[in-house]
Amino acid sequence: YDAYYIDIMNLQQFGSAFVDINPNSKIPALLDYSVVDGDEQPLRVFESASILLYLAEREQKFIPTDLRKKTECMNWLMWQMGSAPYIGGGFGHFYRYAPVKIEYAIDRFSMETKRI
Repeated sequence: YDAYYIDIMNLQQFGSAFVDINPNSKIPALLDYSVVDGDEQPLRVFESASILLYLAEREQKFIPTDLRKKTECMNWLMWQMGSAPYIGGGFGHFYRYAPVKIEYAIDRFSMETKRI
């Protein structure tokens, strides 16, 4: 695979080349050229959970087939989709980037970040 640096501090993720891959302008994103046949475009895959599921299914690895184990795997994947980015992103935003420092928000997201 080839990895490319996207300079989010200079808003490179909002450029048309990246938006063509992920219209949500978020990292990560993946272009899979291994499925290109003839004139087809590479398959775009974006959002962390979608990438994880895509690679697991494509490679037939990482996701258990046993119902209980698969359910536990999906529980953690859904947690990763919903909780982790919200808590970590909220902390980073209020702690570092917010133009107005709101102590309650910093304390709340800091506490939750430590908890998870």
